[in-house]
Amino acid sequence: MQTVTHPLAAKFTAPMTTLGFGCAPLMGRASRKESMAALGLAFDAGVTFFDTARSYGYGQSEGLLGDFLSGGRREQVVLCTKFGIRAVRPGWKQQLRPVARAAVRLVPSLRQAVQRRAGDQFTAGCFSVADLEASFDRSLRELKTDYVDMLLLHAAPMSVLEQTDLFVALEKLVQQGKIRAAGISADLPVMETFFAKPIPVLSSAQFALNPGNIAFAEKVRSHADLLLVANHPFGGTLGVNGMKDRVAALAEDAGLPEDLRRKLKETKDPQLFPELVFGMLLNGTGVAAVVPAMVSARNIRANVEAMEGCRFSAQELALVRSALAS
Repeated sequence: MQTVTHPLAAKFTAPMTTLGFGCAPLMGRASRKESMAALGLAFDAGVTFFDTARSYGYGQSEGLLGDFLSGGRREQVVLCTKFGIRAVRPGWKQQLRPVARAAVRLVPSLRQAVQRRAGDQFTAGCFSVADLEASFDRSLRELKTDYVDMLLLHAAPMSVLEQTDLFVALEKLVQQGKIRAAGISADLPVMETFFAKPIPVLSSAQFALNPGNIAFAEKVRSHADLLLVANHPFGGTLGVNGMKDRVAALAEDAGLPEDLRRKLKETKDPQLFPELVFGMLLNGTGVAAVVPAMVSARNIRANVEAMEGCRFSAQELALVRSALAS
């Protein structure tokens, strides 16, 4: 599998694959058994970049990932976690997660209601130096390690960009070797402000980038001095469905090259969309890696296969990206 060539990646424990494993579903919508199976399948397929957060899985995703990486795997992966969103203490609501998962499988329309209730289980905006220290210490214990490759601010608000004491504390962690790099994960308006006025200690940036907001790639390209990571690359179910409609329309666009239109019509091939999405995000944008949330064996295999071969040329990907951005 392809690995990241950005200079910052040379500081990490292992070669960083351009395909990351997003741990958000672990111990949330995926059970412990399903989560461990997904981690094993991705690791065995060559994925080395694992992206988690203190809040994922109601605060239990890091612990599960730590269990998985124990026994020699830690030194073979690039480990990224985040702070800034605090999960509540485990209680009766978390104990009902298996029931909620079963209910959603039986009645898919319940998913949004379950997700709304899940939002009550978190406290966002926890960016004091004390929050950083407490969260990071807990992360190290849960992950069963004494350092991480990347530590990111999680869903950082605009106001956090003025917290110089926080950045001094992050720099101290870098100097101590507890983190190899610090960075920021935030919504696009915050990212734009950060790009306009970078903060030296924050050398990595993670943000949502997918066909639905692909125009943002134009603003990203000139900031490739940062290690840029795109999450939510498919844009969820609505994003996938919207992309299918747009691709169908582009396949009939006489203004596009005939060979490209032919490829876009290959919609019966399940690899078409992963190849197109990853190709658009990683070619000519400055983005170094993508982090989809993938739990099912089918999705993991499809994403790995898409990274290993793409039917579209760089020029074709640029044409599609431009068409979707317009």
